[in-house]
Amino acid sequence: MRHVRLVAIAIPVLLAVSACGGGNQPSSPSSQASTPAPAPPTTTTVSGPADQKALAPLFGTWALDLASCGKQNLTISAKRFEGPGSGCDITGFTDNGDGTYTAAMSCTANGQTAKERISMRPIFGPTGEGIDLVYLDRKNLTSEVVRCPATK
Repeated sequence: MRHVRLVAIAIPVLLAVSACGGGNQPSSPSSQASTPAPAPPTTTTVSGPADQKALAPLFGTWALDLASCGKQNLTISAKRFEGPGSGCDITGFTDNGDGTYTAAMSCTANGQTAKERISMRPIFGPTGEGIDLVYLDRKNLTSEVVRCPATK
């Protein structure tokens, strides 16, 4: 559990760093020619554009734990993925057909932009609603956040 919390604390930093350059380096032409194409998966998952109504459980204000609400929040809407010190425009959601949704994002920090993808799965944990997050362009870095209570 402690590992997940430490990883999750680094999420805003990763978003900022990812916007400063990076991404996957293209492989060299010689390695492309000698490497056979991967075999197609044996199971097929239907995917396509996500229905806004189905995405509703993902939208709101989130934190690593309830005690962090109001301090280090993550806010997700249909158009933005906003963390402390960084933010991304969401350019689209894909319904992966397995209860997860992938957001395609364009992130900006310090005048640099980068493309990112994050898979999100709504969950109901012991402390309330949550989301499992998988940062697909960050070696599948995972984190879990819980919904912050609404403020009056």
